[in-house]
Amino acid sequence: MIDIHSHILPGVDDGSRSLEMTKNILAEYVREGIEKVMCTPHQGKALRRPEVLKAAFAKLVDDVKDYPVQLLLGSEIYYYEGMLPDINSGELLTLNNTKYVLVEFSTRNDVVYIPDAVYDLSVAGYRPIVAHIERYDYLKESAWAEIKDNGALIQVNAASFAKKDYAKTIKRLFKRGVVDFIASDCHSDGRRNVDFTAARAYITKKAPREYYKFFGDNDIFADI
Repeated sequence: MIDIHSHILPGVDDGSRSLEMTKNILAEYVREGIEKVMCTPHQGKALRRPEVLKAAFAKLVDDVKDYPVQLLLGSEIYYYEGMLPDINSGELLTLNNTKYVLVEFSTRNDVVYIPDAVYDLSVAGYRPIVAHIERYDYLKESAWAEIKDNGALIQVNAASFAKKDYAKTIKRLFKRGVVDFIASDCHSDGRRNVDFTAARAYITKKAPREYYKFFGDNDIFADI
């Protein structure tokens, strides 16, 4: 299994604060049986610093080479109008230097219509992945299918399965059959840690035929 959304690159955003914390997180990944992890530090209009992220990633890979977890580099990009040239130029990092782009949107205000945003990325040749879609309370269910039709994939957070505020939305998303990835969105070895327990339990009970899709060979970067 690959976790496509994590903030374990130490000292670069609101995620892991130290190498020691990252090592604790990696130990949990090993216990979870997760073999690959995409490091997706935050990027945005005023927060790009791709060379800083690349250097921090290279150092991390060397520092944790004894852990049986393969690390890959990408970013979680906070959507902004006119971001396409910054993706094309490499200022904004795609996932593992592919055409896949992990994108997050405002969780408070419908400042952009998400189906239109992912459409623009899709026609430009990218494959957007909408991060933690269950957190966008303003998004109508009818938009979920439109997002998929416009070329995007949809990711939900594993921790959301155990949170009352998001659990109902999670169930509706699965009923609609629009979820492509369950990821940790891990930020620390404490409150926002790696924990797929509730997600695994839900899929085992409600969608057992899809268990392998989410927790098996879900590595879209395997052939890249």
